[in-house]
Amino acid sequence: MLAAWTAKVRSAWPLLHVEHVDSVGVSEDPQIGDTLQVNAYIALHTLSPEDVSVEVAYGRAEESDTLADVTLMELNSKEDLGEGRHLFSGSLVIDRSGPFGYTVRVLPRHEALASKAELGLIVNA
Repeated sequence: MLAAWTAKVRSAWPLLHVEHVDSVGVSEDPQIGDTLQVNAYIALHTLSPEDVSVEVAYGRAEESDTLADVTLMELNSKEDLGEGRHLFSGSLVIDRSGPFGYTVRVLPRHEALASKAELGLIVNA
């Protein structure tokens, strides 16, 4: 069962991509305690939302456009947009001051995997 799922995911993975990421609920100058809703539009093609874990990584934005003090949160599948496209969404509370940034990543998900990184597959926004 895992072997068949792995083969399906490996063959579909090159087509998977993050189409768009946006956020609502926070001004240009985020404050501690503000809630940010992150929306990720993912083209899964032949995969289902159950086959993937869509995560937002957020933290302090560095001058080099990297994130420090990163926290991960899984986004939930919210809507089937048709043609293999899905909306994943979640709300996070800003818990630190200073420059804030976030990004989204997609990894395979299956209960029999030892970790999300086991297959060595990841798609970053």
